[in-house]
Amino acid sequence: MREANWGWKKTRAIFAAVVISSACVGAASTAIAGTRGGESMEDMKAMIEQLKQTVQTLEQKMAVMEENQAETNKTVKEVAAKESQPSGLQLPANTTMKIYGYAKLDALYTDTDGGGKYAYTPSAVPLDKDQDKLADNSFIMHARQTRLGFATSTDTAYGKFNTKIETDFYGAGGNERISNSYGLRLRRAYGELGHLRVGQDWSTFIDLAAYPETLDFGGPAGSLFIRQALIRWTQPFEGGSAMFAIENPETTFLTKTDDGDVSINGGNNAFPDFIARVNLDPGFGHYSLAGMLRQLSIDSGIYDDSQLGYAFSANAIIPTIGKDNLHLEINYGNAMGRYMESAFDDAFLNPVTHDIETNDQYGGFVSYQHFWMENLRSTVIYSYVERDNDLAYVTDSADSKYQSAYANLIWSPIPRVNVGLEYIWAYREVENGDDGDMNRVMGSFQYKF
Repeated sequence: MREANWGWKKTRAIFAAVVISSACVGAASTAIAGTRGGESMEDMKAMIEQLKQTVQTLEQKMAVMEENQAETNKTVKEVAAKESQPSGLQLPANTTMKIYGYAKLDALYTDTDGGGKYAYTPSAVPLDKDQDKLADNSFIMHARQTRLGFATSTDTAYGKFNTKIETDFYGAGGNERISNSYGLRLRRAYGELGHLRVGQDWSTFIDLAAYPETLDFGGPAGSLFIRQALIRWTQPFEGGSAMFAIENPETTFLTKTDDGDVSINGGNNAFPDFIARVNLDPGFGHYSLAGMLRQLSIDSGIYDDSQLGYAFSANAIIPTIGKDNLHLEINYGNAMGRYMESAFDDAFLNPVTHDIETNDQYGGFVSYQHFWMENLRSTVIYSYVERDNDLAYVTDSADSKYQSAYANLIWSPIPRVNVGLEYIWAYREVENGDDGDMNRVMGSFQYKF
């Protein structure tokens, strides 16, 4: 555009020079002729003045033409800029958005028809006494873990305002016979301004940083695993952070009936679950300690009671050789319930008095990750979880303990691509001593974006 303006100014200068030169030549010629013809000097002056006025008039017209050209250039710019803008979603000023996730295929071979069809489920491991009712083996392929998320970040006078919505395909619905599809479900959905986060996210009771790497979506039996609605404040400090949250209360109870043990949904909670966690990053590893207080409540007409429950969790990531690391998690409480992967009921209901009876639950895992090469790694894990059953409240067929072990090899041929093979052993035991185990081999292909 600067070159165009310069060309226009140059043209104007040349044009003016030509006009003035012509005027001067004409004036001189007239002057000479007039002198010869006896014309007076006054006539010459009048003619020159007339020529000056003519030049001024031409300059004014050229200035108007220049203004019109500038307006035209401005309009052309605006139209071009408007046409260059992408159509569709328009974000507020100072807002950035990213789309993230991955596509993942899992192929699972299990030596028995049980243990969870798409991912390891501790309570689904079949007992030996029931093996004759089940198929000897099972093979399945699925892409349910495929994930899709949207995240935004906006600069404000109060700091960064962030939002996130994340989904996967472990929801209900869909089938292989007709639609060959899976049901979309919500994983996370929250807004965050500064230190305050409100929405659905991983529970504050969980330290995701300490979670070991597995191909299996379910994870170790004694690990913590839950996402729910929450309001959380995170307060950073030098070498770590403190977190305080209130989270959605939801309670299930186990009780003994003539037809066996029955799980009953509670509800009618007057208070949320209260959770606090401290994270420490001293420069050598990562450590955390979390505590929780819960109201266990039921009011169903038959049962009407409430009790206070508690739980604690400790986690550690300890660096060893090179990039290798050791992960530890220990969980204990009388109201651990749904917060653990084992998903024991939160408490018992006394079938005689109809009172709530809490029970001790404890579990955890130890894992070690080794890097064979920069893009080739393995993780081995052992996990254990147990519940103290009381036969006054449950039958002797109630689950009492689970164990699981993992060993995998994961290769990243290029960044953001993982190809892996994993072996899983899982064990289940009920109160009367009946038990059973499961062996599973799975392969996974994961493509992140």
